[in-house]
Amino acid sequence: MAKPGESRYGSRVAGVLCAGAPAGSDPGRAASPHSTRLRMNPLEARLSRLTDWLEPRLSQPEPVTEILERDGDLTPRDAYLIQRELMERRVARGDRIIGYKAALTSKAMQVQAGMSEPLLGTLMASRVFAEQAPVSLAPFLKATLEPEVAVLLGRDLSGPGVTALDARAAVAGYLPAAELGDYRTGDNARSLQQTIVCNTFNGGIVIGAPLTPPGGIDLRLEGMVMSRNGEPVGSATAVEVLGDPIESVAFMANKLAEIGGVLRAGMVLMTGSIVKSISLQPDDAVEIAFTRLGRLLVRITA
Repeated sequence: MAKPGESRYGSRVAGVLCAGAPAGSDPGRAASPHSTRLRMNPLEARLSRLTDWLEPRLSQPEPVTEILERDGDLTPRDAYLIQRELMERRVARGDRIIGYKAALTSKAMQVQAGMSEPLLGTLMASRVFAEQAPVSLAPFLKATLEPEVAVLLGRDLSGPGVTALDARAAVAGYLPAAELGDYRTGDNARSLQQTIVCNTFNGGIVIGAPLTPPGGIDLRLEGMVMSRNGEPVGSATAVEVLGDPIESVAFMANKLAEIGGVLRAGMVLMTGSIVKSISLQPDDAVEIAFTRLGRLLVRITA
């Protein structure tokens, strides 16, 4: 059975910095929450208290309460700061940020989620699963799968103002990939802010092979067919992702810059689902076949 973090691409993203962490900070040193809050401004203290409330609930076996019921004044930017704080706490416990993901980058996913704009999430080393090894649904509250083009970044990208041309020049290669969604709100309605603080419901990623050099590849024309247990369940070209998955890379660089972060060379970037997600059940076998980027198989167990 696959364990999080067992990926052949772990070495390719080793040493990635915790984007957004203050310069000179030591994420391995824990400070007293009380003493830390004494040095915070009122907004920072308020968001820290919300993070304290949310963090244990993200691992509980019942749906997470809507965060706007706790704080109706929470803005999307506040929500991104909470997401960043949650990820930095994981880093302090030994995890590692390996990249970022764009969510809701296709009309199909926006309609499915009832939202109208793309969102940013964070990828952790502990949530990378090995291709073809069985993935257990036990830790998931409501599991889904999305077929995506993953990008391996060859050099840093720092917003604001990153264009698609800038993003294209920074790409080292493309990979077939799948995101495993973990909808911690269950079937309950969720706000934009709730989606952001729950890390856009990222439950993990599976990265396939090979790494395809970007030269000569127009991702807008890259076809994809997804099958579950031998039956086709979705097909499209990657033009569905913001018109071009490269636009998703630019979006991530610019959105991350809004909270002080930078995309670093060696990071893996998930550009967003090409079609709407599918729900997962034990014994599912999902194959994702691309025109030129290869194939990926994800096996699911209870």
